Amino acid sequence: MKNLAKKVIISRLNSKLRKLLNTYDITIVAVTGSIGKTTTKQAIGQVLESTRKVRYSQDSYNTDIGIPLSIFGQKVPNKLWDPRAWQKIFKDIDDEIASYQYDTLVLEMADDELMMMRKVLNMIQPDISVVSAIAPVHMERLKDIKTVLHDNWVIASGAKKIIYNADSELLRKKAYKKDTIGFGLKHGNVRFNKVARSSNSLLKAELQIGKHKRVVHTKMIGEQNLYSLLAAAAVANELDIPFGAICFELSQVTPVNGRMNLLPAINGAKLIDDSYNSSPDAVKAALQTLNSLSGKKIAILGSMNELGDHTDAGHQEVGESAAKVVDLLVTVGKSAGDITAPAARRAGLDADNIKVFRTPYEAGHYVKNIIKKGDIVLVKGSQAGVFTEEASRILLDPKKSPADNLVRQSKVWKKRKKKSFAQ
Repeated sequence: MKNLAKKVIISRLNSKLRKLLNTYDITIVAVTGSIGKTTTKQAIGQVLESTRKVRYSQDSYNTDIGIPLSIFGQKVPNKLWDPRAWQKIFKDIDDEIASYQYDTLVLEMADDELMMMRKVLNMIQPDISVVSAIAPVHMERLKDIKTVLHDNWVIASGAKKIIYNADSELLRKKAYKKDTIGFGLKHGNVRFNKVARSSNSLLKAELQIGKHKRVVHTKMIGEQNLYSLLAAAAVANELDIPFGAICFELSQVTPVNGRMNLLPAINGAKLIDDSYNSSPDAVKAALQTLNSLSGKKIAILGSMNELGDHTDAGHQEVGESAAKVVDLLVTVGKSAGDITAPAARRAGLDADNIKVFRTPYEAGHYVKNIIKKGDIVLVKGSQAGVFTEEASRILLDPKKSPADNLVRQSKVWKKRKKKSFAQ
């Protein structure tokens, strides 16, 4: 019954999407990649808003249902298959089509759903595709890095112009056509040079596009987030936004909740909330950021899902990397406890400085009881069965609203978490 309902919903959404695109002249930017898609989508959207009427979803809507909903500014109903909820959504969509206000769409594409994305791309036909990065994630389905690279490039190739992360050697080898533009900290046509950290812990760097150069003071704490800004700069430059305007808008882009977001914690400490999702490369990048900051370094690291055959190796790599950086390692979940924690101990981290917990609530309360002014806590983990944002919630300065600053704080998510950690 659910399969039939899904087919009907997708068919109706697609019909309305085709009507929209046949009625209006809309520039479409599609964002794919293994990691950083949502942050990149948000950065592009924020920069383009200076000169265009842009629509982009605040959520990770990157499926055959989610993408059309994001185009029409709609949310997935709490009861997914409720016909009355969908009836209202379709009515609202019809009203949108009658007077659509946007001339630019920035869409997120699921890199681990190639067949699904091909069907979507046949309808939307992007003007520009962006590949944020290539990394070993979703390995339960994609199996190896060659498949990750292939699927992302196939998705990107549906656009007239491809903008890609040129610091990835794999992507550089793919980008042999004239209609590609690279961005990076080391390679590419759009570059950040002279990256440095300001007194407020945020990063500044010199943006270079062709002969144009200017220092940009960003609101980002991690170098990995600079790639999102570079992607946004490359897209904006391609769409003829002036260099000065690009620099200003980049300085205004804020981190996405759950993605390397620097927040005040209790007792005068600092919190790096990177709890949306997790993979080995992303954890190691976050640890590098933690290492560059002063203060006692605490990492709450949750298990990493969807690594398939790479599960053991990935968690071991993270443990070894953490041992070189942290003063205290706190793990959440089975794989993190069984593999990451022992790996950190073997790599030289004292056993007294490694704490293993089943739930993010236990981990959060443990750290809450010991955290002091000047400490800095990195929180990172995957979604299902891990949900390390709950540790962030416990550690967040009470003056800051969890609903406004952290991911997955709705009633629906809270109910799902309670069920996930039930004994």
